[in-house]
Amino acid sequence: MHDRSANVSWTKYIAFGLRIASELNLPELILAAPEAVEDVVIRQADLTAWSGQLEQANFVMLDERFMFQIPGTAIYAVREGKEIEVSIFSGADPDTVRLFVLGTCMGVLLMQRRILPIHGSAVVIGGRAYAFVGESGTGKSTLAAAFRQAGYQMVSDDVIAVKATASSAIVYPAYPQQKLGLDSLLQLEALRENKHARKRNNIRSLTDGNSVMPQYSDLRMLAGELNKYAVPAVDEFFNDPLPLGGVFELVADSPIRALMREGELMAVTEQPLNVLECLHTLLQHTYRRVIIPRMGLSEWSFDTAARMARKVEGWRLLRDSSVFTASEVVQRVLDIIRKEEKSYGSH
Repeated sequence: MHDRSANVSWTKYIAFGLRIASELNLPELILAAPEAVEDVVIRQADLTAWSGQLEQANFVMLDERFMFQIPGTAIYAVREGKEIEVSIFSGADPDTVRLFVLGTCMGVLLMQRRILPIHGSAVVIGGRAYAFVGESGTGKSTLAAAFRQAGYQMVSDDVIAVKATASSAIVYPAYPQQKLGLDSLLQLEALRENKHARKRNNIRSLTDGNSVMPQYSDLRMLAGELNKYAVPAVDEFFNDPLPLGGVFELVADSPIRALMREGELMAVTEQPLNVLECLHTLLQHTYRRVIIPRMGLSEWSFDTAARMARKVEGWRLLRDSSVFTASEVVQRVLDIIRKEEKSYGSH
């Protein structure tokens, strides 16, 4: 049990396989039983004594804390995989404060606990978690939303927490929220009549004259994100650990480059990744990878990604960036996984 002040109001949550006691309100997370013994404490603290040092060099180890400062928002400290301290600046936007608690702080805390955070989205297919990674704008969140619309459950939409052991790679679910842009919301709504999509009722209007997913009474615009909204996904969220089945790297390709398969122009095409290519993809898309050397975890992160690359299959999916291809990518992913399952079954 962590040392906590009795005169402070604490709420228990669960995320990334961890039980969290937080002084900060974290509405994005799933509530845990009040009697649950916490693994992690999130508290407010006065960290202003380190402000000068952090202005000189951000993202550093100071004493036993990994610390960073977001001007106008807060100073953050993450310690031993067990504690996140937040020193909130006067007038800071609470949504922005939480954005860094659930993002960078949680990524650092996971690494301190030797859980590798991968930057991407993950969904459940056939009892396994499949990760979708790629550069910003390649459609990771939109693809996860398209899978949800097709009846599949989501595991994560930003940080995929993977614990790699000698025998397995296990994914711990994050929390039931997606970050989706208005364009994606409108395009996904247009797919609602697609044969792979599950229909919904009570669709609401987000902007005047535009009827978009989902049916929730309110969508909150995300702080620090251009025209992106927080979309709850409670009904389609899978909240138990499960094995990592594979990794798909999304690449938005120029339509000038013809995507050909068997002589036909394709909206989506795939390339299998060998172990070294899969390792490179995992390293390239490790969450907040630039701070790993400052934490002294370069060797650990490489070894962990190497173990994962040897255990799972990897593919690169190239899609025509000039058209909306979420439905085609969903079908291609399902086809690839079914083909792999048949291949395994034949041995």
